[in-house]
Amino acid sequence: MTPLATVEFWRPQEGPQALAITAGAFVDELFFGGARGGGKSDFLLGDFAQDIDQGATWQGILLRRSYPELDELIQRSHQLYPQLGAQWREGKKEWTFPSGARLQMRHMDSDLDFVHYQGHSFAWIGFDELPNWPNLIHYHKMKSCLRGPALHKRMRATGNPGGVGHLPVKKYFIDLDPQGLHLVEGEDGMKRMFIPSKVADNKILLASDPGYIERLKGVGDPQLVKAWLEGDWNAMIGQYFVNWHEHEILEDSFELPDHWTLFGCLDYGETAPTSFHLLSVDYDHQTHVVGEYYVAGRAASEHAAGINQMINNNPWTGGRRPSQIFADPSMFTKKRLRETVQTSPADVFLEEGLYLKAGNNDRVTGWRVINDALVKKRLKIFNGWADNLQRTAPAAPRDRANPEDVDTHCEDHALDSLRYGLMQVYGKRKVIPKKVIPLNAGQRVMDLVNRPRLRNKYG
Repeated sequence: MTPLATVEFWRPQEGPQALAITAGAFVDELFFGGARGGGKSDFLLGDFAQDIDQGATWQGILLRRSYPELDELIQRSHQLYPQLGAQWREGKKEWTFPSGARLQMRHMDSDLDFVHYQGHSFAWIGFDELPNWPNLIHYHKMKSCLRGPALHKRMRATGNPGGVGHLPVKKYFIDLDPQGLHLVEGEDGMKRMFIPSKVADNKILLASDPGYIERLKGVGDPQLVKAWLEGDWNAMIGQYFVNWHEHEILEDSFELPDHWTLFGCLDYGETAPTSFHLLSVDYDHQTHVVGEYYVAGRAASEHAAGINQMINNNPWTGGRRPSQIFADPSMFTKKRLRETVQTSPADVFLEEGLYLKAGNNDRVTGWRVINDALVKKRLKIFNGWADNLQRTAPAAPRDRANPEDVDTHCEDHALDSLRYGLMQVYGKRKVIPKKVIPLNAGQRVMDLVNRPRLRNKYG
């Protein structure tokens, strides 16, 4: 490995950038980032250039989510790489160095685009602005392409807090140690590390643009300032549920009274997580979340069995069965299993004793109902009994194309489940003549499940 301090075309700035550059020999996966203006683009270009003396064995690829997002990186590379004798091929979007080393500039919109790179071999794989992808599936798939005879093969990524992939990146890299520099070996044997960068570390930027920090402070949004200026990964940028902190966390959980209505809500997935919550409504019209099932990668029958187990073993309900379960309407779509048999996930759940009712799938209204419940302090959560809801809800971002909606690319499965439940409690309902059922303000769900017909059906 050629120390970049001896290469005239560029040298890393003292501090985190230099530390990240020197980690190449012993860190397989490194995430460098945090604040805006922390020197992330230069880090990626410089890190790849360290090993161009390995010749044709040093093949790299630098990825952004879309081609237009590559423009700034390509422009910066044109200021640096020609000094090393590299030639740019516009048609192929790649740099070729005199040694035979090569760096491709590519895009990968989703993990489905991995098919374009499957079977390729790279010694260096870089992801710029990793949180812009909704998950890390594409990132992990690209590990299979990290192979060949080159020394110090590695993956490098950068990014700022925020974006649809904020939570997956935070969980995989940042939570290792928010202060950085903590080396962890994963199950795949690869060692990974997070090195934080702040705008104050970029002395060159501040010298050329001394007003940059003040402009960042002037963006107005305190959460945005914390993220962009301080690189704070706990800052929630563009979050939909700005009032999520208004819900009450019940540290002292208690056994629910038998006369409180108990029902379930379910968002279904097989590859993606299936999310199920047990909810109960008291006579003050407050909803309590008292249990959660959140598992991915199982068949419908396995999910049904797992949900049954959670219901039966829940200590706060005494194993009481939910009166109804309001579910993702797509669960009622039938799929042909054999020539003469059609079934749906809802049918499979019914075979396991879980009767489902299609929930209201009006997303925008559902999010408004959740926000309304938060503002009116109607939502209470038993501490430790809905961890995935608590983890994903605060970070759910607004959809840029439709600010009234949650971005569908984020991890919204637990929120979808909650949405189906709260829509049934607080959402619009059909007007029912008083002579059929007199409805009181706080007993919408209770009256529904206490109809004679339903009482017979669900015991």
